[in-house]
Amino acid sequence: MAHQPERPQEYVCEQCHAVFAGTVHGDPPDHSYTPPDECAACGGSGFVEIQNYPSMRD
Repeated sequence: MAHQPERPQEYVCEQCHAVFAGTVHGDPPDHSYTPPDECAACGGSGFVEIQNYPSMRD
């Protein structure tokens, strides 16, 4: 059986809508993902998980 890599959690910048892979912390199976500290495209700091996009935040 071939190993299928896990897809990382993705985050969307709420300012410019660029998509980023989250930073992984820990080792499988007890690992987690966090968004970047700052958007590399626009410098924004607000991110939403891609499954919650579009954001309903004001």
